[in-house]
Amino acid sequence: MMDLSGKVAVVTGAASGMGLAIAEKCVSEGMKVVLADVEEDALELAADRLAQRGTVLAVPTDVAVAESVDELRRQAEAFGPVHLVCNNAGVSGAGPGAAWEKPISAWQWVLEVNLWGVIHGIRAFVPAMVERDQGHIINTASIAGLIPFPFASPYAASKHAVVGISVSLFHELALRGSHVHVSVLCPGWIRTRIVDAERNWPDRLGPRPASDSDPTAQMMEAMVRQLVDTGMDPAMVAEQVLDAVRAERFWVLPNADDFGPLIKDVAESAVEGRNPPLAPLT
Repeated sequence: MMDLSGKVAVVTGAASGMGLAIAEKCVSEGMKVVLADVEEDALELAADRLAQRGTVLAVPTDVAVAESVDELRRQAEAFGPVHLVCNNAGVSGAGPGAAWEKPISAWQWVLEVNLWGVIHGIRAFVPAMVERDQGHIINTASIAGLIPFPFASPYAASKHAVVGISVSLFHELALRGSHVHVSVLCPGWIRTRIVDAERNWPDRLGPRPASDSDPTAQMMEAMVRQLVDTGMDPAMVAEQVLDAVRAERFWVLPNADDFGPLIKDVAESAVEGRNPPLAPLT
């Protein structure tokens, strides 16, 4: 079993939810942890809490901005070589539900954070890992990156892309004989604040999109909120993430028992030429 004590971990989206749980788990393993988040007040509170148990550094970071992630890397390296990077920051979406109704700003926000945030993390941290021939990248996707969900087109697009990038990165490193490892995290319903992600809507994108007035979309949003509120404890996800790092395992699906059959059905529908099945919310 890999000893992580003393190694440096960087976690984005670390002020709450899965990011905070992963950071807590890293601290409990004796790692030096750099917490990054765009929500500065919550980030400071999280850092103060974890500093009582280990060595942490809070770095306000907007993962949508390449220069901000580059600065995160520079500050993290003051702790030493970065061994673990969790590209975890994410948002759910904003505005009307159907793909053709989403304003450009809503697509832009979700793709900048969920997709470009991962791209910026890879570009910032992987080169040094490859040079040292050591390290591990965790990219947070979603179960929505493996199965279809309606009224969440930007989110689904971003998460499918993160899965694809992670698979490509895994093989690129392996084909070069690198000892840098990759995992993709595809959680289902987890108790986080992601459905309230619009609290961090950036001013640069103009006014926040109006809420959806479509009754079907509103019903589905209410169901999603309930499922998230009663979902898996983020600490359980963090446990599986660190287990995957030790085992050098690519796939991390915390809710595999719930979604495994549907994932297989979606894959089989492509091979068989069937229309994709609809993901049930329960």
